[in-house]
Amino acid sequence: MTRVEEGPEQSEIPNNWDVIRESAEDDGLGGEMESTIETPASPPKINLLASSWADAVVALAVCTAALLGLNATGHQGSLVALPWAATLGVVWWTVAAVALVTIRQGTPGMLLAGVHFSSRVAPRRVGIVVVTAALCSVLAGLPGLLGARRSPLAIAGGSTLESVPVD
Repeated sequence: MTRVEEGPEQSEIPNNWDVIRESAEDDGLGGEMESTIETPASPPKINLLASSWADAVVALAVCTAALLGLNATGHQGSLVALPWAATLGVVWWTVAAVALVTIRQGTPGMLLAGVHFSSRVAPRRVGIVVVTAALCSVLAGLPGLLGARRSPLAIAGGSTLESVPVD
């Protein structure tokens, strides 16, 4: 079936298509599903700050791992390789952020801090979201003090930020 031939009920992919859920039989519910659905709450401001901090830490972790790898293999002069390792960390974070914003609606740091966009980010906005997340990370997360609705990330993504639902 092509995209044109699909019915309207088949064209919508659920937001949580990649989340593994345990079956209702394992929960002891006897096949009955819970009818109440919890709506995720607005994340606390500290989580918004932490998401930017975590984005910086993720990039620095790749940089550090590259330098430690060079050091472990016997190459001296790790300070000379610092610009290369820092570039590697930034490139890795950028690629990971683009993939995760597209698939899981959040940058690596956002997901580590338990924050994501409430709806899918439009493909044309992914680049703007990644640049905004990098800028927020450079500014030590201070734009996160504006809150989940007025955050530069929320404006760039075109949706509010919310806490990741916990099962």
